[in-house]
Amino acid sequence: MRKVFAILAAVFALTFAAGNDAAKARDGVYRAVAVDTSRIAVRGHRHLAHALKPMLAAELSKALGARLGGRGGMLTVRITKIDLGTYGGQDEWSGQINDEIQGVVVVPGRGTIPIRVVLSPNGAGAWYAENVDERRVYRLIEAFAQWAAREV
Repeated sequence: MRKVFAILAAVFALTFAAGNDAAKARDGVYRAVAVDTSRIAVRGHRHLAHALKPMLAAELSKALGARLGGRGGMLTVRITKIDLGTYGGQDEWSGQINDEIQGVVVVPGRGTIPIRVVLSPNGAGAWYAENVDERRVYRLIEAFAQWAAREV
């Protein structure tokens, strides 16, 4: 009889512990965010990968807000591709190629969530403006962070 109670107590303890981790994952409380841009750096875009990392971390922090800094697990964001299409002020029918960012969010207790954001380059302003490419990258990062916050 003692063995039965011991087994039931162990099963209850394991169920409670697993339920607690699942509840934290379901509640979306995370200790911190880690951003991995190494896949972009390997493809020859080290400067972009280096610049992207702190920008994306800041945007994710803004988008997640109070859900960061808790006792949950580490949320990992891995960017796998970023592409700025050709843009010279033309419209979609003239061969405009959209800007795109792809990656995954690794959520503790849930696995990976793929995220792909495609934006038109003309939303960043005039193609001849001095910092149009920086604005295009920032728009992609901002949209990616917002989608990540929605999905986790």
